[in-house]
Amino acid sequence: MEEHRHDPAQAPEFEIIGKPTLLAKFEGRLDAEQILDSFKQIGYPLDDVSVLFRIEGSDEVIDLTTGQLAAGQAITQEELKPKQLIRGQTAVLLHPTPEQLEAVRQALAQFGTPDIEYAGETHAFGRPGGVDRKDDLGDPGRPPDYEGPIK
Repeated sequence: MEEHRHDPAQAPEFEIIGKPTLLAKFEGRLDAEQILDSFKQIGYPLDDVSVLFRIEGSDEVIDLTTGQLAAGQAITQEELKPKQLIRGQTAVLLHPTPEQLEAVRQALAQFGTPDIEYAGETHAFGRPGGVDRKDDLGDPGRPPDYEGPIK
């Protein structure tokens, strides 16, 4: 697969490049290992995939790869009740490039029909007087129309 054309580490001074982001939501609790295996089969880097479970009726999130509460949660592991871990939503969060997007969608389709949100890379430019943004709104059929910082 082609390497994405904007490396956040190579951003010019006063520019922040946000990676493209995909969030896939499935009803119910899915098996994290099966999801990770599907990404492994397409060669997607597993260290870029988060598989989370949002408990129904709350904003509490469990990392399904570790079984622990995700960082920043308001409750403790001890406060979780087993019945809370059954009903909710599985969320898969990753940062595929437009070139990887179709393979990622196919890998996710093995588990049902997810609600998918995708946003392409975001560019923020710090300038005197404020911050300017230029976003790729996630149309995978076109490359970002980013031309670089305005001089």
